[in-house]
Amino acid sequence: MDSSLHKHYHDDEFDPKAFVDTYFSGKNFSLIDEIVDYPLKQLRETFSSGRVRGDTLIDISSGASVYQLLSASDIFKEIIVVEFTEPNVQEFEKWLKKDPGAADWSYAAKALCELEGNREGWQVKEDKVRRAIKQVVKWDVCKDNPLDPVVLPQVDCVLSLWCLHKISGDKEAYQSNLRKFASQLNIGGHLLLFELLNMTYYKLGEHKFFILTFDDKFLIEALRDAGYVIENNDVLPSRKGCDLLDYESVMYVIARKEREV
Repeated sequence: MDSSLHKHYHDDEFDPKAFVDTYFSGKNFSLIDEIVDYPLKQLRETFSSGRVRGDTLIDISSGASVYQLLSASDIFKEIIVVEFTEPNVQEFEKWLKKDPGAADWSYAAKALCELEGNREGWQVKEDKVRRAIKQVVKWDVCKDNPLDPVVLPQVDCVLSLWCLHKISGDKEAYQSNLRKFASQLNIGGHLLLFELLNMTYYKLGEHKFFILTFDDKFLIEALRDAGYVIENNDVLPSRKGCDLLDYESVMYVIARKEREV
């Protein structure tokens, strides 16, 4: 199928609840260890090491995601969540309010508790995230200033999972979005970024969705051009096939903002 015919993340056909159910609930998804367990482990190690700290974190991830914030809420007093569509904002707020029918993130919360040797505290962990979240705002991919009219302060950390290659139509747009992320960071602040390398699509329901395809060399160079210094990166080759999406490996990057660009 021609990738130009794929749906886009910000299209109406993207259902954030179905996205969570499909990829993050643990229900027969063969890559759950790479998509959920691996980020949980990496973020726990990053935050517990003390190398990334501060008062405020901005999360810019895809699909009304929660699991990446479970460890972050142990470190950061305030979390600002950025979503890309009104349905994503609404779905995230349902989870915040514990509304009936909200997306179920218990698989990830229980998995982190198991990593920490605390199998009984997953609901406590979720509630700690809820208390830390101070604001949920929308990022409009069609605007030069995507947060307009909201103005956010520069913060100590930006955390992003699985979104830049969904919202960027080409490599130039990807580099532009990396600079926009950097504009939200203090000098010396950190970007924690998870991406899927050499990916060409993912499925949700009956639709295939667009993904910008790139390798690790492009990502590292794009980060440097956007004013970041790479402090650490880790690549996990994918060991399984799956008809829901294709990628060669998962990459996790810890990058420090060195300068304004």
